[in-house]
Amino acid sequence: LGAASADLSVRTQAEQALKEWETRDLPGFVTALSQEIGTEGNHPTARQLAGLYMKNLLVAKDDQLQTTKHEAWKNLEGGIRAAVKQQLLLGMRSTELTVRSTAAQAASEVAAVELPYNEWPEFLTTLLEYVTSDQHPEGAKIASLQCLGFTCERVMELDDAPEISTDTTDRMLTTIVDGIRATRPDNIRFAACRALYNSLPFTQKNMERKEERDTIMQTVCEATQSQDARVRSAAFECIASIASEYYEKLSDYIQTIFEL
Repeated sequence: LGAASADLSVRTQAEQALKEWETRDLPGFVTALSQEIGTEGNHPTARQLAGLYMKNLLVAKDDQLQTTKHEAWKNLEGGIRAAVKQQLLLGMRSTELTVRSTAAQAASEVAAVELPYNEWPEFLTTLLEYVTSDQHPEGAKIASLQCLGFTCERVMELDDAPEISTDTTDRMLTTIVDGIRATRPDNIRFAACRALYNSLPFTQKNMERKEERDTIMQTVCEATQSQDARVRSAAFECIASIASEYYEKLSDYIQTIFEL
């Protein structure tokens, strides 16, 4: 909490201590951060700051530094990384909005590093469960969809990442489209539309298959009729992006789009 202090000297000392711990013992540091994020009942501000720090361990504007940070993560022992990732997924189920949001951001940074290499299989399995199961509250569903959107956005920004596998993109799209369904609450539909917008560059193979293309277009077109202005706007943004990316595939839907 010292890192959030209004007192500059307290904040500076806390930030220095955190940086020294990170440099001295990265495995212990990421473990402690993740446990702070994932432990319900800990102070929400501390959990939020831990999530932001975790995210920033993997983010850099400079390409060389970005690579260095990613390599540091990959070099951590597999058991440590697995434990950290489990805590991030737990954080996305928190009762605290700020914790869910920052856990989703941190998880997306880890996913952007690992999914292109077919690592972290639990990521999509868990998020699909969060979104589709009635056992999980709305907040967990929204955080999961936001996380998928963040992940797609981050992967697109990484020049040296391998192409994400078809199986991975299929599962991501299944999760997102489920969130847009007309039976979903508007908050979930809005988050899902935003996630779909970010995922569209990865859906080329899905858009080539008519059955899947029909499902995507039907779901998005239905969302343009929502009573919620946010959902309508996000759905129309998706249609515009689809038209830009896959115009040659839209002949069957042009009349429907004109009538929206």
